[in-house]
Parts: sequence; C-alpha cells; structure tokens
Amino acid sequence: MNTKCKIPLFLIFIFITLLSPGMIHAAGYGLSLSPPLLRVNIKPGKAITQVFTITNLNNEDKLLVARVVPFSESDESGNPKIDLKTNPTWLNYINLANATIKLGSPFTVKANSSEQLILTFSAPMTAILRDLYATLLVSTYSNQISVPYQGSQISATIGANMLITIHSDVSPPTLLKINQLAPVSGSFIKFGNFYLADNITPIFFSSSVKNDGNFTSETKGIFKITDQKENPIYLEGILPVYVITNAQRTLLNINGGKFSFTPNLTQVGYFKATVQIKTDNSNAENSNDIFFFPFKIVIGIFFTAIFLNIIYRTTKPKVSD
Repeated sequence: MNTKCKIPLFLIFIFITLLSPGMIHAAGYGLSLSPPLLRVNIKPGKAITQVFTITNLNNEDKLLVARVVPFSESDESGNPKIDLKTNPTWLNYINLANATIKLGSPFTVKANSSEQLILTFSAPMTAILRDLYATLLVSTYSNQISVPYQGSQISATIGANMLITIHSDVSPPTLLKINQLAPVSGSFIKFGNFYLADNITPIFFSSSVKNDGNFTSETKGIFKITDQKENPIYLEGILPVYVITNAQRTLLNINGGKFSFTPNLTQVGYFKATVQIKTDNSNAENSNDIFFFPFKIVIGIFFTAIFLNIIYRTTKPKVSD
C-alpha cells in the first residue's frame, strides 16, 4: 500500500521570528501549537526538555501524528524551507518522552482539549559544534479515528521551529553583514554616491542582513538619521528576529514595516541614514548619505513665477504712441 502523503505548502503555518505570537493557529482546522519557536544553546554531553502544547479547538476528536523534520534554509521573511526527504543522523538526538505518544505514530486529541508533547534533545559528547534546525510538525488526518491509519491522507500541518546551537560557549561567534540600505519610496534621485531627496516628503528605506557565520544570530539594533555633526535627529528600533546561518533576512522596524523618516523644512543639507546591529560578539553597519532640500517648494515657486509672469505680460495694457 502506498503510504506517501503530499503536504500542501499553503497549509504549513511555520514562522521564524523573535516576536511571534504565543501560539500558532492552523486557520480553519481548529489547531494551535505553542510555543511556535524554540531557541536554545546546549553544550555537548547535555540534554534539554521542552514541552509543546497542541490544542484541538474543534468539537470533535482529532487524529494527529507528530514528527521532526530538518531544514537548512529560509527565505527573506524567515520562513523555513523544510525538507521532508532528508534524514540526517542528528535527528536521533530528538525524541518524545511521552509514555503514550511517539514520533511518527498517530495519537488522539479529544475535542476542545490539549495534549503536551514532551520533546527531549540530547547532544552527545562527540557532537559537532554547529547549528541544527528542525521543525516539529503535527499533522491532522482527513479520516476519522475509525478509519485505519495506513493510507490516510494528510489534510493540514502545523509546525513549531527549533533553532538549536551546540556549543560550549553561551554566545558562540556570529558574523552578520548588512547588505544594503537604500531609499525605496519618496521623492528622491540617486546622484553619484549619495541621494538627493525632498525635505517635505516622507522617505522609506529598505535593508537586509546576511548571516555569514556558522551560528544563528539576532537582529538587535537601530535605524537612525544623523546630521553633519553626526548628531542623531531620528531613531527607530529594528525588529529583533533570528537569522540562521547562510540566510538573508529583510530588516524591518519595530512595528514590522519599512524604516521611514519625515524631514522638515529646517533640515537642509547633508544627512546620513544608518542601520546598526550589535550582537554579543560582533557588530554590523551600513549607511548612505542623503542631501535634503525643498525641491518641490522651489520648483513650485519657479513655475508659479513663470505663470504669474505670463499672466502679467498678457494682461499688461499696451502703451499707445
């Protein structure tokens, strides 16, 4: 019997972000999983235990199955690209300590109730110092409990990500690089190595960061605008998120949007937009020079003067000889 199942990607609700909600919900399927993210450092020869809670919000019992799958990449929004086909040996480090629930075996969660999944991770003394990334997937089945488990078709999947660092140090070395910082909307043009921007129009910036190190790092930092004397005239916090190794993340402000700055008429001349990230053992920075000037007002005055001059010339009475 063919037991292979395809998981629709749009039904996988997985997020990597520091400020995730308390639990992940599978909309329309009445499931939630908490916590949605586990970030942990563990020394070789040590073990940890984490309790995940799966809640059935439906008025009927649900047949579920839990499994752990690895991932090694994520997109710029932090969504992991899980690989259901790989089976690295380090997956043996992860097990369920429940007496009646096992990885890969079906279990029942009663209607409007919860079950705890007690996940253990044991790193052997010989474990390689590195990052391990995995997702705890909990899948519902479209059939009812009375239908045999084999051959069932997966109807929805919900997941919680695990970012595990195996290292002897609490803060292993990290290496973040801010790839770019540039205006993306507003009234501006690029002129050589700097930007000319109107100082009565809000300007929005885009930036991204790349993790060139071997361990997960966090984007704690600020976006700021400074004047010619390097005095800050505007500060905005960066949304703290985790960046896994070899991944690139879009940087956002603390509200989850693009960085922005609204200058005023008194702010004319050279200014600098800067993004700074500081970790426990490394720093990253990128900046761009901007020349603010009331271009719209000057252009408006110029065309108004021309218009008034034309009106004056056309309405000026002719002097007869």
